[in-house]
Order: sequence, then structure tokens, then C-alpha cells
Amino acid sequence: MKLYKDIMPKILRENIIGLIIFLVIVIWFNYVLTNALHQNDGNKNSNISNHFLNNFHMTETDSKGKIKWILVGERLEKFPDSERSEVFMPKMKIKSSDTESWNITAKHALDPDSLFNSIYLTDNVVFDKFDDLAANQIHITTSKAIIYPNTEIVETTEFATIVTPDSTTTGNGIIADMKKGHVKILSNAKRISFADEQSQQLEGDRMMYDLEKKSWVLLKKDNQNDKIKINKRVKTILKTLKKNTDE
Repeated sequence: MKLYKDIMPKILRENIIGLIIFLVIVIWFNYVLTNALHQNDGNKNSNISNHFLNNFHMTETDSKGKIKWILVGERLEKFPDSERSEVFMPKMKIKSSDTESWNITAKHALDPDSLFNSIYLTDNVVFDKFDDLAANQIHITTSKAIIYPNTEIVETTEFATIVTPDSTTTGNGIIADMKKGHVKILSNAKRISFADEQSQQLEGDRMMYDLEKKSWVLLKKDNQNDKIKINKRVKTILKTLKKNTDE
């Protein structure tokens, strides 16, 4: 009986101490969690990302499970109170068919709605189209461009250089439709071709390259509707940045 009386207070003391320690841990954890949530709620700066992935890899497939495009990059960022996402050092591969593809690289990409339907690329933008033998059909460089992965269209109003197997052509603004297989220069087109150790120069306001025929043709001058439409689409995309900056 005496032993029981000696043991019970000791057990009770240990249980009470354990309970106190447990309650202290629960209170401390609740405080830390609540404080973190409050800090997150108060720091909804639309210019500071709240979700990100480093060295990410994304794949889009069609209804049959075939790969449509692959996107990798050093960092993918999402922002609070905004649909936009940004990618640093993006590299995209679009599968035109089972045998043909084209690669796109840049230093930065902005997707206004994070659906990857339209992507605004900036800084050292490069497009390469490859045929079924992995030969480079066309190499395009520019400073800024919008790419539409689903329709395989690239457009820009910036100065661009287009390199084909036998020529180098420059101009202001391009619309490249990789599905249809043609690249159109919107203004100030200048082409230098190389054949049999000789070069020829051709200039015109607008020109178009046919990837299948591997040839350039001069186009009639238009009223610059293409450039106006592209600039409007760029402004629409950039509103996602300006709106958040103003706020």
C-alpha cells in the first residue's frame, strides 16, 4: 500500500510534466504557423513570386498521348493575384510531326495566363526548324517574339535574321508559320544568297520563304496591318506586368 502511495504521485507528476510539455509544443507550433500565414497574407506583392519550380520539365500531349511540346527551364515562377507565369532560360521543343520538330530558346518568357497558348519571349530569342534527318532547315534570331505552340506560329515586329542552307536574310518583323512551312518578312527585307562561290543580293519591302521549295519570293507592299496586329497582341500580354506594377 505504501509502495502504491509512493509510485502514484511520481506517475502523476511525470504525466503532468509530459502534458505541460506537449501543450507548450502545440501552442508554439500554432503560434509559428499562424504567424507564417499572417506574414504570407500581408506580403501579397504581385511582383514577387509565391510559387516556383527550379530546373523544371513540362510535357504537353494530345488526346492520343503523343507529345506536342516539351518545355524546360532554370526557373518557373507564379505570382499572387495574377494569372501570369514567367520562365527563366526557357527551352522549348515543338513536335510538328513524328519526324519534324523545332526548338526555341530565350533568356526569359512571359505567359499571360499560364496556359501556354501564347508565350512572349525576350532576350536572345532563337528558333531552329529541323527536318526528318535532323538537318537544320531554318535558323531565326531576334530580340523579342510571341510564340503560339498549338498553331506553331511565331511573330515579331523586331529586327530578325533568317539563315537557310544557302542564304542569310534580314528584315523588320516576321511571321513564321511552321505548320504551313513559310516565313514572311514584314518590311525592309534584304537577302544574300550563296551558290558556286558566288553571292547574290536581293532587296524588297516584303519577302516570304517556302520551307518545302527552299526558295524566297518577293511580296507586294501592304499597309502594315500585320505589324499593327502584332503590336496590339504584345501590349495585351504586357498588361499583365503593367497592371501589377501600377498596383
